[in-house]
Amino acid sequence: MANHGYCAQEMVNLLAAGYAASNVFNNTIDLGGKVLRGMKDPQQIGFLTLFEYYKNFEVGSYYKNPSTGVWVVCSESHYSILFSTKANYKSDEVTHLVYYDGLGNQDAPYFLTVYPDSGVISTDHDPPIDLCIRTRWKAARVDWNGDEPLL
Repeated sequence: MANHGYCAQEMVNLLAAGYAASNVFNNTIDLGGKVLRGMKDPQQIGFLTLFEYYKNFEVGSYYKNPSTGVWVVCSESHYSILFSTKANYKSDEVTHLVYYDGLGNQDAPYFLTVYPDSGVISTDHDPPIDLCIRTRWKAARVDWNGDEPLL
């Protein structure tokens, strides 16, 4: 656990990937003899974060392209889940996702449709989940299918 009872990235990586790497990029980075470790292999469960949208760090392709179409989402100080409705989703096609936030007092999950490469330019006024999704699907339009987007 990290300061103030928050879950550290190492704990998220341990639960999602099976090992407690400190970073979310692919493989390792050598900083003049200090080696930083990230994800070793493509993952079954992915990871998306609002921190990438704000350019605090970059999530590697091993985490962005999970084999199962399931992502842990770190947005605004807590974690939620996003998953594809198809087991063998294709990242360049229209993708149907289910979003659930256990802290959001949701009565039911949200059903989202992602239209990749739609030319959408993100702004800080967009819903945080849309911004997280666009770190995976660049310039995607996110349709909340009649539900009010979570802000």
